Amino acid sequence: MKKKIISIIAVTGLCMGILTGCGNLLPDYSGNVTLGQYEGVEYTVMSTEVSDEELQAQVDAFLQQCGESREVTEGTVKMGDTINLDYIGYCDGVAFEGGNTEGQGTTLVIGSHSYIDDFEDQLVGHEVGEEGIEVNVSFPDPYKNNPDLAGKPATFVCTINSIIVTDYPSELTDELVAANTNYDTVNSYMDALRMDYESYKQNIADTQMKQELITKVIDNSTINEYPEAELKKLTEETIKAAQESAESNGMDFETFVSYYCDDDGNPYTIEGYKQGAEDYMKELLQEKMVVCAIAKEQGYTIEQKDIDEYIAKEIAENSGMSEEYLTQNYSKEELAYAAVYDKVMDHIIETAVPVEE
Repeated sequence: MKKKIISIIAVTGLCMGILTGCGNLLPDYSGNVTLGQYEGVEYTVMSTEVSDEELQAQVDAFLQQCGESREVTEGTVKMGDTINLDYIGYCDGVAFEGGNTEGQGTTLVIGSHSYIDDFEDQLVGHEVGEEGIEVNVSFPDPYKNNPDLAGKPATFVCTINSIIVTDYPSELTDELVAANTNYDTVNSYMDALRMDYESYKQNIADTQMKQELITKVIDNSTINEYPEAELKKLTEETIKAAQESAESNGMDFETFVSYYCDDDGNPYTIEGYKQGAEDYMKELLQEKMVVCAIAKEQGYTIEQKDIDEYIAKEIAENSGMSEEYLTQNYSKEELAYAAVYDKVMDHIIETAVPVEE
């Protein structure tokens, strides 16, 4: 459920609901959850060593970014080519709105399946400069971009203007580095690249460790019952957010949820979506209850200074973050819970037992 539409819709609406009440008024879930082991929990240590192959992959990606494109005005279109073309689309013999490049040209990668049906396949084998190429396709049904065209056959009369070819440098040189980075030599660039990639892998390892630990701690605990009023409130807020999204997209709610699938790959019904929303809220509440219960057992309290310290840490770790943004977009209770969560995770990590892969 976490990767489905419910989680996407829920993000904004949930923060306020799931965090409210923590801080100095930390909820008491004594009757709702029985804590299991949360100290001495094992986790798998992820290697942060950077291999030569990984560095080379980064260099290759850099070289790809340094490619220079040019237009070729002769040749035959083949699969994988990037072309510039013009077209006019006709349905029932009449040019339709939005189906004309107006002679401005547009770029298309052959084989990308960016266009409907087998539009791109029908351009393969035609020559640059060729005019009057007829591409016959059928619009999908439904067709959200223009419901009036849904399921109808259409003909696009195309002109291939050029093939766009990109030339890539074959090797890293001091000149290339100096022209495209803040470094002067290959050696200085590679040293910085290794350090950045090591930092990146360390961040990934830290994230993996925290996720593994909190998941195990939750699994070790027993949820006796969910707080009924809180669960109902959160579920209703999530459904309301989805309904508002449907309305903003000009759809009825039933159609909106049907565009998304449950964990079994089946399109949502309204009832299925509501049940999925409740199930997802239960997952989030599991974490909240366990974290707050550990905080109570450890005697953690949150005061304004703790919130201030949390805000300062977030600003220091995130260059785009500001105190104004945090205080305007999150309530005091939300920030208090975030601080509590960090304290609990710090305690879990301090007592955790690393296990090598």
